[in-house]
Amino acid sequence: MRDLMIDIETLGSRPGSVILSIGAVTFDAETGQLGDEFYSAIDPETAVATGLTTDVATMMWWMKQSEDARRAAFCGERHLAPVLIEFAEFVRSAAASRVWAKPPSFDLVLLEAAFRACILPVPWHFRTHRDCRTIFDLTDTKQPDVGTVHNALDDAKGQALGVIAAYSKLRGTLPPQEQTSGKSNGGAA
Repeated sequence: MRDLMIDIETLGSRPGSVILSIGAVTFDAETGQLGDEFYSAIDPETAVATGLTTDVATMMWWMKQSEDARRAAFCGERHLAPVLIEFAEFVRSAAASRVWAKPPSFDLVLLEAAFRACILPVPWHFRTHRDCRTIFDLTDTKQPDVGTVHNALDDAKGQALGVIAAYSKLRGTLPPQEQTSGKSNGGAA
């Protein structure tokens, strides 16, 4: 697929922060097709052992999120480095020419810091970064809710569906899902 959407959940907002989970989905913004998915939850202790950090404000923020979101974010049992290696393989196999995040200056930058902390190469080129917030703003598109808010995979799917809807607006056509049914499905997949 041409596009890859990435979302992460973390214990901080700066590069070098602990990453709790990574979610990603391949998609084609022009055809509306969703493809392969990636999700992994990371044991935060393994991220701290790698040198990544946490901050109190983010911990407080997590305490205010839904039980489902906290359960998904804090259930990680996998070590950071093997997850990043597996994720890099997923990214390379996707061969996406556009790597999306909301925004790349958060998700992709924090992931790049984690790759460097584990002495692993970053699996995308900086020229492939695309920003959901920009295209949503330019097209007055709202991201649909999918599953649990602040679950990295569910958020990645919602963001991908939002980009698909934005591309449809830019082309002046209905999203592909709505063309086949003849009516709006409210962005649901």
